[in-house]
Amino acid sequence: MVSVTRRGAVVLMGLLLAAVAVLVAAGPVRAADVYVQLTPSRVGPGEPVGIRASCRSNRDPASVESDAFGIVTVHPQHGYLAGTVTLPEHARPGTYRVKLLCAEGPNASTMVTVTAGGGHQPKPQPHPSRGPATGFGGTAGGPDLGGLLLPGGLGITVAGLVLAMLAARRRGPRTLR
Repeated sequence: MVSVTRRGAVVLMGLLLAAVAVLVAAGPVRAADVYVQLTPSRVGPGEPVGIRASCRSNRDPASVESDAFGIVTVHPQHGYLAGTVTLPEHARPGTYRVKLLCAEGPNASTMVTVTAGGGHQPKPQPHPSRGPATGFGGTAGGPDLGGLLLPGGLGITVAGLVLAMLAARRRGPRTLR
């Protein structure tokens, strides 16, 4: 004979809430979310360089600096930071460090090679103003709500279990034979 008692329901609810707390506290881990990329990475004086970067939060502009071209501000664009800089005509050949300076934390760096006669690589292509029409595009530019999926789903599950326990309590203990 199995019966649902108040004590059993409380223990079950406590275990469920503890599991929810552990899962929510852990949260998703995002790796390698701070970077800076140059296109092309080998370029000659007077040629443009496309910059694509990412900080922890890509909602605010950041700075990119190098002895090759000075300081450039990259701005939020389609979920990352982007900008373009043209190397000065007087840039000397060599390899230079390019450093991303994020406002809220870790920085990143890469290298750019300035050639004497030009990089002879294709110029950076402009980024499209819209993504491909593959569905769910209406939410692409909105706020990042991915961190709410797990807590929201667990909250709804807990609410359903509480309602089920309340409904079972109204009917009284049940016995199975």
